Amino acid sequence: MNNLFKLNIIPFNIRNTISFVLLIASFILLYFGVTEPMMTISAEYAGQEVFKYKQSILQAVETLYEEGFYLVSFLILFFSVMIPVLKGVVILWVFFFGEVSGKTSAHNFIFRIGRWSMADVFAVGAFIAYLGSKASSMLDANLEIGFYYFTGYCIVSLLSLQVKSKMS
Repeated sequence: MNNLFKLNIIPFNIRNTISFVLLIASFILLYFGVTEPMMTISAEYAGQEVFKYKQSILQAVETLYEEGFYLVSFLILFFSVMIPVLKGVVILWVFFFGEVSGKTSAHNFIFRIGRWSMADVFAVGAFIAYLGSKASSMLDANLEIGFYYFTGYCIVSLLSLQVKSKMS
């Protein structure tokens, strides 16, 4: 445990530098992906806009929680925010702290939970399905910037891990 946070920076060769930059970019994309609106749903009746519904992932989590959908709220928060942040923090730890054996174990842990990386995409799908369940022929849905940030996070995070796939 004493060596858990002992500063032990990995060599910053080209591969590790690219991975680190991609990791930081993925954190930025994740932040905007969960805080910016994902989708807008609007309804028109007789040519008049009746309502416009626009929410981010975090706003949807809050709304679901307030409406009593605790499990759905938790699952979206867990897979869209908590798992991605945990993965990023562990990868940052690999870059800067611990002994080589601990770094290898942490790196392997990230690969083991890699199957959960698609869960964040599933969570977004569930969010979109939730919004879509309110749809009718009078509704129009548009993807917003948060959707693209979150999709960018998923891709950049995966690239960062793939570039860093070799311990060096």
